Amino acid sequence: MRNILFSGVVLGLCAILFCLIMFVSCSGNGVTQPKRLQFTPAEQQLVQDCNDFSFNLLAQTASDEQQENIILSPLSASMLLGMLMNGADGETLRQIQQVVGFDDNTPLSDINAYYRQLIDALPALDTETRLSLANGIWVKETFPVKTDFVNAVKQNFYAEAKNVPTFTDNKVQDEINRFAAQHTNNLIKKVIDPGMVSEETVMALVNALYFKAKWMDSFKKSDTRPQTFTTAAGKQLEVQMMHRTDELRYNEADDYQFVELPYKGGKYCADILLPAKGIDARQWISDIDAEQWQQIIANTFYAEVELALPKFTLRYKRNLTDDLQALGITDAFGFNANFANLSDVPTFVSLIHQHTFMQVDEEGTEAAVTIGLTKEAAAPDPAFHRTFIADRPFIFIIRERDYGTILFTAIIGHPAWEK
Repeated sequence: MRNILFSGVVLGLCAILFCLIMFVSCSGNGVTQPKRLQFTPAEQQLVQDCNDFSFNLLAQTASDEQQENIILSPLSASMLLGMLMNGADGETLRQIQQVVGFDDNTPLSDINAYYRQLIDALPALDTETRLSLANGIWVKETFPVKTDFVNAVKQNFYAEAKNVPTFTDNKVQDEINRFAAQHTNNLIKKVIDPGMVSEETVMALVNALYFKAKWMDSFKKSDTRPQTFTTAAGKQLEVQMMHRTDELRYNEADDYQFVELPYKGGKYCADILLPAKGIDARQWISDIDAEQWQQIIANTFYAEVELALPKFTLRYKRNLTDDLQALGITDAFGFNANFANLSDVPTFVSLIHQHTFMQVDEEGTEAAVTIGLTKEAAAPDPAFHRTFIADRPFIFIIRERDYGTILFTAIIGHPAWEK
């Protein structure tokens, strides 16, 4: 089953940042070997700080987005900005670090090591999940890039710099498109076209994230049936609603219900949060940060949950330039940009654009959660029977479970299904 595809493009008068993120959950078996993700206490704090970026970006996007569905990959956006940090200096570097969640005093070497461990470990946490991360760099051959920058992104992000004559060359565009297809299982075959580049385009940084997994316990297709879903605007839709009753990690308060759906292998899971009736999902997420989210997860308990969740296929795209500027990255997108560690030639970024595809069905979806903060229980108390009916807008989070690394965030306000 195909589940999530995310891609973004950053265009500049003198620079292009291209970010392709592919997130897919489906029924195939993974090919990786088990590996542990081991963070020091300082690195665990970096996870928490980066998760703040995840919620800040989702809240900022939700504050003025007109579309009812929002799907983002904060991990991929963060990693691409991490590569860019190696070229930034001064106030530009400080702004990027602060927005992504790193303290001003965090050494760049520690930031690079953090991303390198994610790239090394996330794809190999279990044998049931297929996850790959790939980075690439294309540089116009007449553009002088500093050796230290090239070496840093190669050693820490495994991105090989390739020289190209010009980005307006169809062969160069084809090469980047082939990279996208290769690292997204051919689900994205065209990510750059002549309208995205010009003779002033001098560099492309690429991040590709592909994820494929199955639910630990799938929904029975025979239990899927039409049901009414009410949008934030009060419009009623007929959706294909999946049903199952199972022992799941659960939490609730006056303003929400929360349930965790693990994926096979146990290292990834999907968190679904349903605001109470009358509470807008966009408003709810605007009041949440990583610490509060962590507490919600830490206070979960096992309950017998009667769950109803719509299956859906969704596409989403958004220019994130204004969002990142609103969060505090202002200099990078204008003539005050300082990328002195990238090149002696003045360079800035003018556009960050994302395209997303997400599909969820009975067999799988996305995954992630924090095990260390989850209270274990031997078995649910029979009194803890809860009904969780996602028949209105809800929040969908994908996490790695050991430390809580967030891969994807989404607000699903208008689910629709197509094969």
